[in-house]
Amino acid sequence: MSIFNLTVFSGVLLTLSAMGQTKNSSSAESAKSVTVGQGEVARWAGNCLRCSFEKRAWDAVNGTCYYPVDMDMEPGKYTISRRTTGGKLESATLTVTENSCQQEDIKNFPKKEYVTVSAKNQARAAKEAAIVNPIISYKAEVRPAVFDLPVGKPANPLPKGEGNFGACRTFDGQPRDRHTGQDYPVAVSKPVLSIGNGRVVLAANQFFSGNAVYIDHGNGLVSEYFHLKSYSVKPNQTVTKGQTIGLTGETGRVTGPHLHLGVRWHGACINPGFLLIDPSDMPEVQ
Repeated sequence: MSIFNLTVFSGVLLTLSAMGQTKNSSSAESAKSVTVGQGEVARWAGNCLRCSFEKRAWDAVNGTCYYPVDMDMEPGKYTISRRTTGGKLESATLTVTENSCQQEDIKNFPKKEYVTVSAKNQARAAKEAAIVNPIISYKAEVRPAVFDLPVGKPANPLPKGEGNFGACRTFDGQPRDRHTGQDYPVAVSKPVLSIGNGRVVLAANQFFSGNAVYIDHGNGLVSEYFHLKSYSVKPNQTVTKGQTIGLTGETGRVTGPHLHLGVRWHGACINPGFLLIDPSDMPEVQ
């Protein structure tokens, strides 16, 4: 091979190598990601139509994809994607980080029937769970969203939450399930407000939750209000944002009066405080 041919051949290799480096650099630059803690919500804004998180999928809310992360989701890297209104399909990496479980040891619990639960009450709680679980689980087909973010406050005024979402609890030394909501120190008999437009899917007295109301806001979002003194709504009733649905109380497994607000979004148990903040403050795909 002549020197000229060697030079040309080498030049081709260098050119191909440079092209490969440019392509790899471009891919690295275009890779998108977001980091979010257990029980939190990530967002991907901008002309979104459809969103997916691993094997689950749902519609965007007002052009934005939201990705709720269950409080018990295994830390690690997951794939999320979105379909834009222009038909473009994009993917990103969502990294779930661990939020340590706050230990909450409740001693000398006054309602002993909730410490040593009788067979009768265990059976009752199991029947109630069988009704609730389908309401709060992920569904492939859901009603369109009738809410906006941030959602409304469940009480007015709303005091600072007690920071016990996801707490690991013991009652008189006996381990119990993690706390699935956020407690707010609201005095008894204060109005409890729906956080958004929606439809009541369940209003009933339950063993652990006391007087409880569950509201479907569309797009797989369900809000839960527990331990009420009373409720003033019934199943299938349509409610509006800020409407009074009951009064705060201390029914069920509680140490005193407060408002328990829980949220399930596409089956994920999340800290409701993330829906009360400006969406732009959520972790965002970049």
